Amino acid sequence: MLSINKIVLPIDFSDRSKAAAAEARFLAKVFGAEVLAVYVMEPMPIYGGGLEMAAPIDWYALQRPAVDQRLAPFVAAELGDVTVKTLVREGDPATEIVAVANEEKADLILLATHGFGGFRRFLLGSVAAKVLSDAAVPVLTSAHLQEGSGQQEIKSVLLAVDVDQRAPLLMKAAAGVARQFGAKLHIVHASPDDGAGPGRFVDPTWRVEIAKRRDAALREDMAAAGVEATLQVVAGEVAKVVRQVAEECGADLVVLGRTTETGILGRLRTNSYAIVREAPCAVLSI
Repeated sequence: MLSINKIVLPIDFSDRSKAAAAEARFLAKVFGAEVLAVYVMEPMPIYGGGLEMAAPIDWYALQRPAVDQRLAPFVAAELGDVTVKTLVREGDPATEIVAVANEEKADLILLATHGFGGFRRFLLGSVAAKVLSDAAVPVLTSAHLQEGSGQQEIKSVLLAVDVDQRAPLLMKAAAGVARQFGAKLHIVHASPDDGAGPGRFVDPTWRVEIAKRRDAALREDMAAAGVEATLQVVAGEVAKVVRQVAEECGADLVVLGRTTETGILGRLRTNSYAIVREAPCAVLSI
């Protein structure tokens, strides 16, 4: 089971930040966790035009009073009924977020990905992308947090899994998450060819055979992990397959593994950003 004692919550006082705080508050209550509310003061922007300064400016010192003035009321209003530790850092946001997670031995980073209106599925903020790449702990991301007040119930969990040595471990982790919320677990694997790629030049039974073998392998992994769930092996583009199945099963949370594999068995790693953009719900990357 996934154990969560500390949740890193980057904030910037935006509406998306408030929605993320609602999500963090919900999870903190479920797991009895502490929320680490982090505000990162970015370096001073540099503009051209030949501007000369008579003396160096302590940019962070100038920002700090305004940050402090807003931080306490924000935490009181959005996280007032859970245990919170506030931290103000200086520097690159993604670097500092990962550093806080490492230093505080956090168990989860919660991020609202960057997106605007109807274009949110095509945008993944650089901060979120870098955190997903660099963090050693699970990362919960959602491009949908700005649209609501935070997830308050999880009834359906979908695990997107590769056929590799990590599959049983991820199945156990996802099953633990589902049990924690009393949710139903579903598993999906995107088979590598739907007939639109190189496979269109070979016997179509090749795709059917590949899908059968992968289905059998994953069912063996489920048995070995002692996990009960529905399983679908669907041919097609990974992010689109995950979105399709997530919508079909009414998933409130998608779980995927950030693996180091880069070959055909490591397709989720190269597609993780696309999954976050396309998913109709929050995504937990382990």
